[in-house]
Amino acid sequence: MKRIALWSASACLLAPALATAQQPLNLQMPAQAKAGQCFARVLVPATYRTEAVPVVIRDAHDSVQVSNPVFKTEVKTLQVSDAYKDYVVTPPTFRTEQQKILVRPAHERLRASPAVIGTRPVTVVIREPRLVWRPGSKGSEVRRIDAATGEVYCLVEEPAKTAVMQREVQIAPAQVTRERIPALEETIERRVLVTAPSVREVYVKAESRDVKIDTLVEPAREVRTKVEARMGTMQRDVEVTPERHEWVPVVCVDTPEGKHSIQSHVNNPISAHLG
Repeated sequence: MKRIALWSASACLLAPALATAQQPLNLQMPAQAKAGQCFARVLVPATYRTEAVPVVIRDAHDSVQVSNPVFKTEVKTLQVSDAYKDYVVTPPTFRTEQQKILVRPAHERLRASPAVIGTRPVTVVIREPRLVWRPGSKGSEVRRIDAATGEVYCLVEEPAKTAVMQREVQIAPAQVTRERIPALEETIERRVLVTAPSVREVYVKAESRDVKIDTLVEPAREVRTKVEARMGTMQRDVEVTPERHEWVPVVCVDTPEGKHSIQSHVNNPISAHLG
């Protein structure tokens, strides 16, 4: 049985003019419809045929084969240490002795006592006796002989001038005492050389060892081979007729003619028209 999609808005066509006025946009109604007829809009599915089509099931590609490098192993004797001369040093030997040394010689230490100073009055001459010229009064009463001679002066002796002062005088002189300090000795340990150091020359031979060495004989290689694409076939549905909508006449329940027959079309009202 064919699958049928019914238009949900089925209605009776009372008049062409009225039906045209009520139809949806872009919906072409049946052109040959008559008054009192009803139609249902049915979806007619598309039809297909099956045919075999070629397809690529594997792309063309390169097949790569590789070979590992080939080595040749040889054993070679290699010198790992050169010959050289070494020197063996024998350190010196010592013995320990006790020895006294003079760290400070005998000497004298001097201690000074300052002088004793006191004070006493002392008369000092602040001006020695002297002879001075004075206007003549004792040697002669004549002051002026005449206008040509001028005044008369006499040479007189004046006594010394003294003064009393307090002077610090030494009562006892400064004293120096001597103290004898003995010498200072210290005992030390002294290392005395018994045998002198020596140096002995030693010849050290060269060292060698066997080493495995791999020599490259053939390097790694790659070989590329072209692999053609693999083709196959598959079944594909090809559309013969597209999906479409068709108007199918049905019994209209809104008319008197359809009321008595509505029960017979309830189960499948459209199957009688589609066949």
